Amino acid sequence: MYLLAAFLFALNGVAAKSAMNAGLDPMHLTQLRNAGSVVVLVIAVALTAPQHFRVTRRELPFLVAYGVIAFTLVQFLYFLTISRLNVGIGTLLAFLAPVLVALWLRFGRKRAVSNRIWVAIALTLIGLALVAQVWEGLTLDIVGLIAGLACAVALALYWLLGESGQTHRDSVSLTMWGFIFASIAWAIVSPWWSFPWTTLSLPTVPMADALPGFPVWVLMAWGVVMGTVVPFLLVLGSLRRLGAQRAGIVATTEPLWAFLIAFVLLGEVIDGVQMAGGVFVLIGIIVAETSRRTEVLVTPGEFPQILEE
Repeated sequence: MYLLAAFLFALNGVAAKSAMNAGLDPMHLTQLRNAGSVVVLVIAVALTAPQHFRVTRRELPFLVAYGVIAFTLVQFLYFLTISRLNVGIGTLLAFLAPVLVALWLRFGRKRAVSNRIWVAIALTLIGLALVAQVWEGLTLDIVGLIAGLACAVALALYWLLGESGQTHRDSVSLTMWGFIFASIAWAIVSPWWSFPWTTLSLPTVPMADALPGFPVWVLMAWGVVMGTVVPFLLVLGSLRRLGAQRAGIVATTEPLWAFLIAFVLLGEVIDGVQMAGGVFVLIGIIVAETSRRTEVLVTPGEFPQILEE
């Protein structure tokens, strides 16, 4: 599930880049994508489980924090990072999140962290460094560096909150409320009357010779459904089955998908060093997945909870 989510996120990144090149800035792109996701998810919940619109006073702070962190900060900080650093280094900084998750589980929750998990994290980070070829850009903008590290913190919090939030709510309503509060936050930061609506009708440059140049609004519609709602639901489903620690490691395949999609759609060639980095990442995932036995126990009236030995 997370592999598919990572693929869709990476594919949406190409579409989002095309929309930004046409004139839609990152802040308004994220704002519109979040608002569109709210519409889709509200309709889905209304048709399938309207009782999940009820929110208790006790869970309200969690839902607000989850929405702002998962669907506002992660996206904004990532776009800010790659606007000041190259995409490879920015992605590598963001995917320090698995290390932070492991550190939190070890020192925050006092859980035993298998040595194989640390090996897996080391392998994935080495692989990402090779894929990103970080030695080609060592002059780091301080604002970009801080934003990248903050993005890693926000991404780690998103994984942990998404895992714990499903002990009380189903993934669809949890995602819906997250996007609702994220959209409210964006509306405060950037009121809708200032949105550049005329940009949506602008054509984009074709992403491949066989594809036409779609209007920005077509790419945004794709981004709402297949680039946001579907992959975020897949992430939550993965968190429920894998836990934040191992799901976070699987998530590091997203840069690999991005390079592969860029090769297919944009004709960018992946060299031997980057291929070697991809092998390191895949080995890291296998090590993580085989490091512990995971049991998913379901009790009546409750969501599955992961018990790791």
